[in-house]
Amino acid sequence: MPRLAASAAAALILLAIGVGTGLRVSRLEEHDSFCTSCHTVPEVTYFERAQAALGGQTPYADLSSAHYGRAPSSGEQMAIRCIDCHRGNGGLPHRAVTLTLGARDALIWVTGQSDPTIEKSELIVPFLLTAACVECHLDVLLVAGFNNHFHNRLPEAFRAWAAGGQLRPPDEQPGLPEADLRIEPVETAVQCVDCHRAHIHIPGAELQAYLDIYGVVYPACIRCHEDAGRGPLELADLDDGGPQAL
Repeated sequence: MPRLAASAAAALILLAIGVGTGLRVSRLEEHDSFCTSCHTVPEVTYFERAQAALGGQTPYADLSSAHYGRAPSSGEQMAIRCIDCHRGNGGLPHRAVTLTLGARDALIWVTGQSDPTIEKSELIVPFLLTAACVECHLDVLLVAGFNNHFHNRLPEAFRAWAAGGQLRPPDEQPGLPEADLRIEPVETAVQCVDCHRAHIHIPGAELQAYLDIYGVVYPACIRCHEDAGRGPLELADLDDGGPQAL
């Protein structure tokens, strides 16, 4: 029994240390300067772009910087921070994933194995980033009509609508019939971040909402059309008699 009690006490101590560390890190993550103290390359570049945007420098270097430049500030507390896009919806499961990723990144930093590539194209946890997008941009997903099908046909839009989210008619069709204010689910792996890349710098992209139309968006459209089993393919090849349809 004494050995069992000692083991239980040790487990409780470790649990308390773990919870305390998690809470401490969670508070520190609210500050971009803490994030960049470990995430040195290429995150310092992203931080510098954000600071330039906050200082009024335009055009913004990338989509992430545009969020900083366009968001209001309150005193020293910025309206948006790194963690706002990197912790998902803030729920306990996403919090656990965020802290696990933080521990992983800390290990990479300690061992000197960080990847210095600035324009990264590989996403480690796209579902976490997409959940953060939805937290702020749900209203975009719930605009009905074909002209917004690249948003309202995403799985995130269907889940939000099925959970009680209210679809609204598009501005160009204010009288859209009630029967059309619905979403048909599409089984696709395409997510918000497949089109909207936050830290990719493309000269001139600010003129098209920081989207890489030919290199990123069209391939994502084609993947979604393939998953849905309908819609045009080869969207970038419009000079050869029009797009191929499924």
